[in-house]
Amino acid sequence: MELVMENSRLRVVVDMFGAEFASIRDKSTGRELLWQGDPGVWAHRAPLLFPVCGPLLDDRFEVEGQQYQMPPGGFALGMRHKLVCCDQNLICLRLESTPETEAVFPCKFAVKTTFALKENRVSSRMKVLNYDKKEMYFRCGFTTAFSCPGGGEGCQVRLEQPEVLTVLEQDGAGFLTRGSRMWEPENGVIPVTAGELDRGIILKEPTSQYFQLECGDRYPVIRLYLRGAPYGYLRSAPAGGSRQLLAMGSWHGVPDFADSPADWSQKESVIPLGAMEEYYTHQTIVVDPKD
Repeated sequence: MELVMENSRLRVVVDMFGAEFASIRDKSTGRELLWQGDPGVWAHRAPLLFPVCGPLLDDRFEVEGQQYQMPPGGFALGMRHKLVCCDQNLICLRLESTPETEAVFPCKFAVKTTFALKENRVSSRMKVLNYDKKEMYFRCGFTTAFSCPGGGEGCQVRLEQPEVLTVLEQDGAGFLTRGSRMWEPENGVIPVTAGELDRGIILKEPTSQYFQLECGDRYPVIRLYLRGAPYGYLRSAPAGGSRQLLAMGSWHGVPDFADSPADWSQKESVIPLGAMEEYYTHQTIVVDPKD
């Protein structure tokens, strides 16, 4: 089921399956801004990541000696979330643990996702609650994909400010190595078609608080605020030739290292959450920012 928020500037559709954006339409031009999920390129649009970000080594982890399977990105993106409330400017959804989720993730939890629309801004807020009697470990985040007009020609990502970025190195399977490299995009600008983003890059603790997609004067500028996320993610697709989308992520966690331990609590970048505690993540999308 799809839910709608709308004002004079934007029409935003949220899908209860996966709690992800289905559409962000600029009403001033009638243009759809969100990537529409062609499975031949990338099937998702704006997946909610929980309880992992990216792949786990061998798609598995271990808790108290018991092994569990987990797909890349986690299971929240493949489940129907319950409706809490919906009006013209606010949508709230909730995903709770079930015997089925506990078979792959042995914790009692709830994930509450709130979407809000105000003028030209769309915010997404995720609250993770640990209802268990023990500590819970997880990763989480948002990835939002936007359409690139004209095959990405003339499209670029602008950082809030020029800076030297820390890029985490990945192997061919997408797992992190123990290496990183320093990269300073010229004038803080990354061309979408230049090739650096073809396999996706993970940026550790960028100083810039937002990524901004610019595709020329005829198209809206789209700014995504990371809101303090420790990792940023950028990927254009398909790799090489005509780029049809740019994915921007605000992540609280990263894929496994290629030599990660199987024990879930010993994996790096997992978030420990005590019994009955809460954890918040937040991102904001601004269309045609005025500052």
